[in-house]
Amino acid sequence: MQHHEEPLAVVTGAAGGIGRAITAELARTGHRVLAVDVTDDADPAAHATLTADLGAPEAAEEVFRGIEDRYGLPGVLINNAGIYEARDFLDYDAASYRRVFDVNAGAAFFCTQSLTRRLIAAGHPGSIVNVASISGQSGSPDAAYGASKGAVIALTRGLGQSLAPHHIRVNAVAPGLIDTPMAARIPADRVADYRARIPQGRFGVPAEVAAAVCWLAGPAAGYVTGSVLDVNGGLH
Repeated sequence: MQHHEEPLAVVTGAAGGIGRAITAELARTGHRVLAVDVTDDADPAAHATLTADLGAPEAAEEVFRGIEDRYGLPGVLINNAGIYEARDFLDYDAASYRRVFDVNAGAAFFCTQSLTRRLIAAGHPGSIVNVASISGQSGSPDAAYGASKGAVIALTRGLGQSLAPHHIRVNAVAPGLIDTPMAARIPADRVADYRARIPQGRFGVPAEVAAAVCWLAGPAAGYVTGSVLDVNGGLH
């Protein structure tokens, strides 16, 4: 195990637009960032890149065991892994439904569980930020995606209470429409409707989500837990 002064942070879903921005912002603010994704295309600011499919429940324990052995115990976890299926509710099959939930909600559940078991055993504090979505708050025609992100919000609120006695904070951000490759898969007619309803009149950019995530993860938000921070340009 290596010893460093910089705090250690883990970012899942690190190869996507928001994940890369979070990695860069955490590194800029002095963290060693371990970037986890199914590909190794993370932001160059990452201290190291780990390849794993966190949609498999057993993968989280394997990842965090390896991190602790090689790098030490992270104090920050950003659960950003997520997938989006642009399909109608009536077209979902069981395998597609399970995959959306396994990645979007299951990865956050089991990564948080694997890390917090270690933090509690070591008597260390921690900060966890989940990347949810406006779709988990207001509903979405993409029913499986919206339901999975609603589960992330419920997980955040519940763990914010149950882990507080262990000095582990759990919060979430709920982005609206953000200019990322994932958003580019939303049907064009729906994009136009969303854009027309955003009070600020534009999509957000990944750096704006990253700034909110890093604030929640850091000491300035020390009395914030179980909260969901909207990053949506006023869209509700």
